Amino acid sequence: MAHAPFDIVIPLFCARWNTRAVLEGLTLHYQPRAIHIITLPDQAEVLKEISQPWQTAPLHIHNEEIFFQTIGLTKTAICAELNLGKSLYNPGWFYQQLLKLGAFEGIPDLSEWYLVWDSDLLPAATWPALREEGDNLEHVFALLQHNAYGNPAIVGKWDTWIQSVLGITPLTDETGTFIPHHMWFKQAHLTSFAKQINHYYESTDHWLLLMMRSANDFGTFSEYWAYVSWVAAQTPTDIAFYPYAQYGETTERFFDDGTGMFSTALRTSLSITSVGADDGFSPSYQEVNTFIQVEYGEDALPSSIAFESSPRHLKKNSENMHIEETRSRWNPRMAKQESAAV
Repeated sequence: MAHAPFDIVIPLFCARWNTRAVLEGLTLHYQPRAIHIITLPDQAEVLKEISQPWQTAPLHIHNEEIFFQTIGLTKTAICAELNLGKSLYNPGWFYQQLLKLGAFEGIPDLSEWYLVWDSDLLPAATWPALREEGDNLEHVFALLQHNAYGNPAIVGKWDTWIQSVLGITPLTDETGTFIPHHMWFKQAHLTSFAKQINHYYESTDHWLLLMMRSANDFGTFSEYWAYVSWVAAQTPTDIAFYPYAQYGETTERFFDDGTGMFSTALRTSLSITSVGADDGFSPSYQEVNTFIQVEYGEDALPSSIAFESSPRHLKKNSENMHIEETRSRWNPRMAKQESAAV
């Protein structure tokens, strides 16, 4: 079945050792019309230079500081709305969520359906993003995070935000969460979502400003869960996902900033002796994928791998660690526990 070309949108804090592999993997598996990267101005210059030899769909790199300039907003103005004091989340974390939801406001001629992808999520034994269902073409995402783990206090705040601001019951699944680190967005649904934000606050201020203010009122919000709940309440036929058992049970998540267990073993396999987060190591998708297939052998290949760069993943309380972290062979904390047990 023919389908309209679509774009992929990726907010990116900084280019990392796995950025090339993620972008080449997305290009190989999903053949997007273009990949739009939204990043800091200094990173934009870096990416333009280092990405020249990469085998990717056309890359369009946007300066996040002025991403919303066509609607008269800057990153500084939007982040100035946040006043949380001490918080687990900084203004940049919320702003990245707004870049995903508001990408259609900042990118001219963006595809009606666009796929947002977290920059650290590598597709491995990945899922089809488009699926034929009778005469319909479904835009499908995969549930990658088990709902029995994580921080229940934060999840409760997200739930309250959806019920209060959107006035709907949050969409839930018996096994997975709707925090899948990627999501199909449709511009028509985002437009109605934005109108609801204005309606809730009884304000004509831009909905992106109101979204940031909502974090002051509720402590946090979840872009993926809020959006998918909204669409499920309005047009449920536009929501399609693979259950956790299909792809979530093999996904892995662990800290690796370029000095972790995975990247160190990968360097060894490629006969690279240097080890450092900023040493220019930038393997291709083919190199990473070949390493995964050899390393896992007859074991089930991971559907995806999330390379977390925040050191907080090395300090989490065990009860707040996601199962996708605890089951990974590349999680140094689990490796330590196994060694201690022996």
